[in-house]
Amino acid sequence: MKRLRDSRLVRFGAIFGSAALIGSAAACGSSTTASSTAAGDDVSTKVDSIAAMVPKSIADRGTLTIAAATYPPAVIEPANGGTPTGWDIENVRQIAAVLGLKVQIKIAPFDGIIAGLQAGRYDAATGEIYATDERTATVTFVTNHSSSDALMVPTGSKITSAAAETDLCGHTLAASLGSAEAALAAELAGKCKSAGKSAITVKTFKSQADVNLALSGGRVDAAVSSASQVAYVMSQTKNQFKLVELPWAPQYKTGMVLGRNSDTEKFAKAVQAATDHLIENGELQKILDEFNAGQGLIEKAEILPSTGSN
Repeated sequence: MKRLRDSRLVRFGAIFGSAALIGSAAACGSSTTASSTAAGDDVSTKVDSIAAMVPKSIADRGTLTIAAATYPPAVIEPANGGTPTGWDIENVRQIAAVLGLKVQIKIAPFDGIIAGLQAGRYDAATGEIYATDERTATVTFVTNHSSSDALMVPTGSKITSAAAETDLCGHTLAASLGSAEAALAAELAGKCKSAGKSAITVKTFKSQADVNLALSGGRVDAAVSSASQVAYVMSQTKNQFKLVELPWAPQYKTGMVLGRNSDTEKFAKAVQAATDHLIENGELQKILDEFNAGQGLIEKAEILPSTGSN
């Protein structure tokens, strides 16, 4: 199955137009409450040949503890405190089902997830986490999706385009603490300084919900986040915000993130095989159709870093 190659405007418009499919029952905050989800009638059938690849220590335990930060539409936390959903949560559930495993989702602050993986508090993490060089130095990614960033500004904002990186000089940008978007904003600030232009002020917040509140409250000029997240917020807020494309922003690979231990190399290959199975039979595309306007599927799963030891 080939990755969709429509223009960004077409993709963003498709996401915006699919508000009914994405759903509206989402809490903008995050919590530490764990929610359990088990393989059932709504998930894929176990594939014995792929399940046999799972390390014995994981297979015997039978359940994966997965960390995720609330980040619609990848991770949607219902307002009533029910089971989280979203395209990345459902991807994980399907992958685990193929492997014959159950999953327990733990909603956690984004900036603590990588540290939690390193400390062994979680088996894996999900939630449109970008596979950056800094992260692949310490954790292992098994990719299943491709993402890019965009800018969210209030309707009526003086920021109408950002064709060049220095177009944002002089503005205050918000991003989630510890995110690739925060690093991107800091990089832009450095470029403005080098160019002798007005400084960019970068403000980071504990959660994406706090980023969005800062923008709606006028404390920042714009927020940097994934294009799908921007479009989701736009679909829920009745013309309060608009999207500004960042044509120079990098494309990021995202997927299931694994903490490193003696089982990681073997388990990553099992997750890769399960992901490829679900790409080939169309199940992951169905999830993206429901939650993300069909956008972002990759052709084959990769293990990142592709070389190096665990």
